[in-house]
Amino acid sequence: MAWFKVAKETSMKDGDLVKAKVNDLEILLIRIKNNFYATSCYCTHENYDLSEGFVDDGKLICPNHFATFEPSNGSVVSPPEGSGDISPLKSYKVKVENGEILVEVA
Repeated sequence: MAWFKVAKETSMKDGDLVKAKVNDLEILLIRIKNNFYATSCYCTHENYDLSEGFVDDGKLICPNHFATFEPSNGSVVSPPEGSGDISPLKSYKVKVENGEILVEVA
């Protein structure tokens, strides 16, 4: 596992969703208050780009059918109505050092 710089801490404000690329992997960075999270960038329901979604009450919401995920671990809070179970998002460890946001990727 290695840590990769993906953004500056000051480039994100509360509620921001930012797509970052590490090698060939697209990762979603999420800022909620002073906490940073990283998950896979695409919804597990119909593969929509979660960087176009939004944060509501501390949860990540897909812009398509409103699947809801827990940013801290990628777990499914609620799938789209009528869709049945969907898979959780992959989550990644995040740390901030010297104003840089770093994500741990294999």
